[in-house]
Amino acid sequence: MVKVRLSKKTVREVAEGSPISDLIPAGQPIIAAKLEGVLVGLNTLLTDDVRLEFVLATDPEGLRIHHESLIFVLTMAAKRAFPEGRLVVEHSTSKGFYCTLRIPDKILEKRDVEHLEAEMLGLLADDIPIEMELVGKDELEKVCKQNENSSKLSLLEYADENHYFIHRCSEFADWARGPLVPSTGSLAAFELRYYPPGFILRFPTPESFPELPPFVEQPKLFLVFHHYEEWGEALGISDIGQLNMLIRDNKSIELVNIAEALHEKAIARIADRIAATPILPRIVLIAGPSSAGKTTFSKRLAVHLRVNGLRPLPLSVDDYFLDRSRTPLDAEGKPDFEGIDAIDLEFFNQQLVLLLEGKTVNRPSFDFEKGRRYFDGSTLSLAPDEILIVEGIHALNPRLTSAVPKHLKYKIYVSALTQLNFHDQRMVSTSDTRMLRRMLRDYSYRDHTPTQTLERWPSVRRGEELNIFPYQETADEMFNSALIYETAVMRNRAIKLLRTVKFKGLKAEAERMISLLDLVVGMDDAAVPPASILREFIGGSIFRKTENSNNNIQTTIKKNRSK
Repeated sequence: MVKVRLSKKTVREVAEGSPISDLIPAGQPIIAAKLEGVLVGLNTLLTDDVRLEFVLATDPEGLRIHHESLIFVLTMAAKRAFPEGRLVVEHSTSKGFYCTLRIPDKILEKRDVEHLEAEMLGLLADDIPIEMELVGKDELEKVCKQNENSSKLSLLEYADENHYFIHRCSEFADWARGPLVPSTGSLAAFELRYYPPGFILRFPTPESFPELPPFVEQPKLFLVFHHYEEWGEALGISDIGQLNMLIRDNKSIELVNIAEALHEKAIARIADRIAATPILPRIVLIAGPSSAGKTTFSKRLAVHLRVNGLRPLPLSVDDYFLDRSRTPLDAEGKPDFEGIDAIDLEFFNQQLVLLLEGKTVNRPSFDFEKGRRYFDGSTLSLAPDEILIVEGIHALNPRLTSAVPKHLKYKIYVSALTQLNFHDQRMVSTSDTRMLRRMLRDYSYRDHTPTQTLERWPSVRRGEELNIFPYQETADEMFNSALIYETAVMRNRAIKLLRTVKFKGLKAEAERMISLLDLVVGMDDAAVPPASILREFIGGSIFRKTENSNNNIQTTIKKNRSK
């Protein structure tokens, strides 16, 4: 943090002359700044006494600016190289963004992608300034019409702001909702990798910056995204503008019913495949990132397993934590409760083997206040028609169930893989969707403020990168818990909560989310069924209401069996 006094300099000039710049690691340039907590670009002129916090390219805000700047330059290159084409940034994959370039009467070829990449490289080499301008809605509509971008025009139909930011670069102008890099030459390494029927825009990660990371294909995740995007297009809802129109036309109930039926059908098929395996799996492992809806998914899957004549038995990994005195420490010397070594893996696997052998084990419980395991006399056994359901962030890590043969395990990855776009060049982020879900649930059920949720989110994301995402492609099944209508349902209450965030370090993030949600038409939650995954976060879930009674039923079954 530096204090600037009436310098009448740009942020970039202040950054270059600040002693702080000498302390920044090589390869991590300053890409923007927070001016009194508000995110601004490097070309911003400072004309008053201000407090300035520099944003590095590897910071969350810096990465977002770098990504959006790359997309801006990609869009500009596409207009130059293929003026008749429609560029759509579809979704994340393989540490990049999967994109399509839809050219009339043509299938995209590798040489087309190479031509597009060459056009981008030329723009970077020319180091053309990118200027931000505040304009009225009429001027923005004019720009969108010039670019023939119907998705942005559709989105603007329901926007009610007085002014909007556009960015100009040479002859090209486009809408962007925040600062970009000051010039095309400010961007780091990138690659356009041909990935039929489209291509992947690859860019550095925080760990690899400014270089590209190794390419790791994610075919299962890609196919899930692709399937849901095709489904959305078949319904005529591929972006927020189309969703807004449907809500305004009073067709939201029909959409809710279709989306929920899709979930129900997918869960039923997973249960059918589990029941149809040649050797019945004895353990179903369910993993996924925060707020993916794993809890509701596991309960709905349990219902469908019962339909198939099987009896699911939940087993909580939380009861197998090491006593707090034995918890390993992280790099900062603090207890690492998120790592897999915080679990007593040896004891957990011993009990799994005994259960699979038909033996009865003493069931542990964990006292989180005292930080220790205890036994209250409860026992656990596994009948031939029962299947253990194990849910948790480490469920797909092979170390968690290393003593169990692979053919007895069935692995499921659950995540909210949002298939909507705000417009052709801006996705609805899966991370943003999950953060909104978590914020609503934290506020309603965990007595956490929105500020606390935003504070913890970066740590949650780091834990996912370490403990969940590396194993997602090993899953036997992937379930997309996103609902095409959920952003509209969460909109009003999320905006209300985000407006309570006053801490300057988080206010910019809260305002970014509010600015995006302002583009969405709100929708009443009355049509959302009580068994919906969304109910886990907005309240009214039938599974939360019946949780205690279900536990009592399971306990009674066990007691009767032991007699």
